[in-house]
Amino acid sequence: MLTAMLALLGTGCASQTIEEPPAPVEHKHEEHDITLKIDGSTLIPDVTSSIHFDYMEGLTVRQALESQLIQLTSDGKGILSVGDVALDTTLEWGVKLNKQDLKLEDWNTKLKKGDVILVYVKTVSSEGDLTGQEAIILTVNYGVAGGGERLQFVKRYEDNITVRDLLRMSGIVTFNLNNKQIIAVNGQQPGMHEMWVLKVNHKELKENGLEMRLKPHDNVQLELIRM
Repeated sequence: MLTAMLALLGTGCASQTIEEPPAPVEHKHEEHDITLKIDGSTLIPDVTSSIHFDYMEGLTVRQALESQLIQLTSDGKGILSVGDVALDTTLEWGVKLNKQDLKLEDWNTKLKKGDVILVYVKTVSSEGDLTGQEAIILTVNYGVAGGGERLQFVKRYEDNITVRDLLRMSGIVTFNLNNKQIIAVNGQQPGMHEMWVLKVNHKELKENGLEMRLKPHDNVQLELIRM
């Protein structure tokens, strides 16, 4: 689930060596730009953005995806996360080029001036439009001890889902034997003078907080703090 983040370099199809694409910057779109759009739909609107970088001959879709925003899976066959956001197992990041869906085998397509790449949230089974669907979010803040790193896990909202359910579904939270105490997050256990603090919408949860039922758009937060 939720550990995430960033690298991998694809290989173009040209016979000459392709240089790494220039770092994308936010500015007014020009005809010679390559545009990379991120669409988080109504599930994660905060991730929606649009960035542009100058066209470079031989640049492929895969190389354009390997920006500072996007982390591919370890096998390079999908998108693991966008920014600091990973998705639950019913969702995935899709890719379109000029409004046409791209399959993995088409990621080595060479780009032309003015091309627009769209990275968007879709269901794994492509069952329909996600517009209007609601989500709940797990945010992990590693604090000063973790260099300020933050990760997010997004799950489609389900009736009666509890804080404990969300933590388990994230795949990164380890509980003790009686499932009442968090002992590690993403494999990281607190140090001698640290502890994981659990909050919902910035309010710290008490002893029975794991059984709290969540509402759409709730944000469950795990923060590593020093005591």
